[in-house]
This record gives sequence, structure tokens and C-alpha cells, in this order.
Amino acid sequence: MGPRKKKRIVFTGGPSGGKTSTIEVLQRHFGAKIAVVPEAASILYTGGFPRRPETAQNTQRAIYYIVRELEDLTERTSDASVIICDRGTLDGEAYWPSGEGTLLESVGSTPEQEFARYDAVVFMHTPKTLSFYQGSSTRIESHRQALELDKKLEKVWKNHPKLYLMDEHSDFIEKMNRSIEILAREAGI
Repeated sequence: MGPRKKKRIVFTGGPSGGKTSTIEVLQRHFGAKIAVVPEAASILYTGGFPRRPETAQNTQRAIYYIVRELEDLTERTSDASVIICDRGTLDGEAYWPSGEGTLLESVGSTPEQEFARYDAVVFMHTPKTLSFYQGSSTRIESHRQALELDKKLEKVWKNHPKLYLMDEHSDFIEKMNRSIEILAREAGI
């Protein structure tokens, strides 16, 4: 793929951080100015892809390649000036089984190559309070596991040059307003 002409911003973070809900509001707010790349893991899991500990490497590689293809397809086919990604290619690093190398090694990439895919990263933390943690049909992690994943994900993305951390204590309206400000600053919309 040649140089990108559209801004690409990833929304990531631990489970139940508000990524998908925020993206839905941004879609309504910005309309055709943005195109959204859906979360690949949800597509796989709702489509019947096996979700077992012994398949973790296969699952994360599949998610990685689907994310890349969906992002590149959206880049090529959308008239929008900004691509919003519900999670990014690096997220699989946090889900990769410990002691078994890294996802990026297995797909022949580096953090720097993956950082270059995104103009900015909006990181939305998992709520630390159990009463604010919400499960879903594809979210199987306990609250404790979600908080651990949140820490791992932040570590994976911490060196991106334009990382915006969303405080998990912020209310939803505050997160929306901050997300709109970030898009205005990073994408000029």
C-alpha cells in the first residue's frame, strides 16, 4: 500500500472502556466525514471462530490480518476523510499467550510499522469500579481480567507519538466532547 491520504485514528483500550459507544456517537456527529472500521474480534467471534486458550495464537493472527484488510479496504473505498478504527493491529499483543514470542514476530512486523498505520490513538480505559464494567455477548473477561488487559494494552500503545489517554472516571459526555476535540485537532474535521 502506498502513502495514506486519509487520517486514520484508532480507538483502543481495555474491555468496557466505551470505545464502540463513542464511535457510534462520532458517526452520528460527523456523518460522511468519517468511515468506521468495525472491531474484527467481534466479527470473528460472532461468526463462530473458536475462542479457546489453545487457539489464542491463531485467533490473534486472524484478527490482526482482518484488521489490516478492513482498514486498507476502507481507506481505498470510502469517500470519508477520516478512518476511525475500533481497535488496531497492535491490540493482539496484549492477548498473545505469554512466553510464546509476540504477535508481531509471528506476522513479520514491528511496533514502529504498526504505529505508522495510525495518525493518532485514543485510549479508553476500562472502568476500575466493578459497577461500571459492562459485559457483552463477545466480552467474556471478568472485571479483574479486563483491568489486566487494560494495563497490557496501554503498555503496547504507550510509545505511539500521538497517544491520547481517556480517564476512566470521565463521564460519557466528557468523553464524547474530548473525542470530538481530538478528531478536530488530528483530522481537521
